[in-house]
Amino acid sequence: MFPALSESPRLRILTLCLLYLAQGLPWGFVTYTLAAWFAEQGMGTAELGAALGITSLPWSIKFLWGPVIDRWTAPSFGRRRPWILLAQGLMFVTVLGILAVPDLMGNIKVLVGLLFLHNCFAALQDVAVDALAVDLLEEKERGTANGLMYGSKYLGGGLGGAGLSKVMAASSLTWAILAQGVILAVIFLFPLFLRERPRDRTLPFGKPLRVDEIDDGPRPDFAEGPQAPPSDTYTPLALPALLKLLLKVFRLRSPALGAAFALVATMAAGGLGVIATVFFVQELGWGDTEYAEFAGGPALGMGLGGAIFGGWLADKIGRKPVVIGASVLLGVSYLAFAAAQPYWDVKMVTKGFLLAEPLFMSIMAGGLFALCMDLSLPAIAATQFTAYMALSNLSSSLGQMLGGQVGEMLSYPTLFAGAGVVQILVALLIVPIRPLQAREELGQDGSA
Repeated sequence: MFPALSESPRLRILTLCLLYLAQGLPWGFVTYTLAAWFAEQGMGTAELGAALGITSLPWSIKFLWGPVIDRWTAPSFGRRRPWILLAQGLMFVTVLGILAVPDLMGNIKVLVGLLFLHNCFAALQDVAVDALAVDLLEEKERGTANGLMYGSKYLGGGLGGAGLSKVMAASSLTWAILAQGVILAVIFLFPLFLRERPRDRTLPFGKPLRVDEIDDGPRPDFAEGPQAPPSDTYTPLALPALLKLLLKVFRLRSPALGAAFALVATMAAGGLGVIATVFFVQELGWGDTEYAEFAGGPALGMGLGGAIFGGWLADKIGRKPVVIGASVLLGVSYLAFAAAQPYWDVKMVTKGFLLAEPLFMSIMAGGLFALCMDLSLPAIAATQFTAYMALSNLSSSLGQMLGGQVGEMLSYPTLFAGAGVVQILVALLIVPIRPLQAREELGQDGSA
């Protein structure tokens, strides 16, 4: 029998990372492989932006899952694990549904609809995994763990981007989708056989452990630390009380400013993501496979390294300096690329930009995720932390939709320069934040 996640720091971080990889896989596939394929088929900026905006919309409204996960669960199997298993299984089912579509370009609405459903379940999995992380991660390991988790999402994005684009180039889009389904099925085995805490049952038909069979050491007191109570003693808040506490938290300045920053943090990057796909493929003449393999390969590799470094740095020097510094550097990279217009036909210049953007974005994300966990109360972990992440994804979706429209109205240098100015200005929202304000003023369970 494997140790429970609460007992083994390495096992819980490994599991969280694999589940984040499962989220990154379809993201990389849609954002790079499929988007480049659509562009190669002649799809315009506005149409591509609308398609990507619709498929990513579930990530913007995933906060609706938070109260559900906080309120209802199957305690004998773990507080978050049942939701993770349900979501991961449905992600696999929707991949099979895509395989059943005979002509993807001829049935574009069906494809977008299936991708929308897939992202609904991926968003549910994300909410449950984030809540599990808030429950189990100790404060001293949050930065590093979040960096590794977000880095794993980049790794999944690399597999979905560069990896699946190679599969598509060697065979077909159908085989690339099938490969994605196989990877998701393998990752499903981890939450299936691992328990959150020692007293949890592994499977519905398994025999629960007797109390005298368990040696789980000291059990954390919910009122004295950041961890959630053991799943076998947890009493969830009623839905009205949960929502009332959430509103109470967001009336505080620091949690509210964190929400405001999450809403605008990736708007510029989301817009440029749509613009850049068409720009590189149709304007600069990159092939769809060439763009997908670089943007979804080495560029995401930079993102992976940046996320790990950003999380580690957030534990060393603090969350705020990391988020502010990375946001400013990201804005500077946009301004520098706009100024380098005369050299856009030089591959070294354009590839340098494609490497710099995910590096600074992932460093910012590594610090931001840890900051949002600090801002969140354990009693409403799924709901509050998910609200931050949903706002972050809404930021990206709004950027994609706006980018699809604005991209046909302004010149490319103006677009990149404008994004740079916006990215630098939004960093000012982080300056007044006190990361632990909610816990200090309301207590760990919100009863103060």
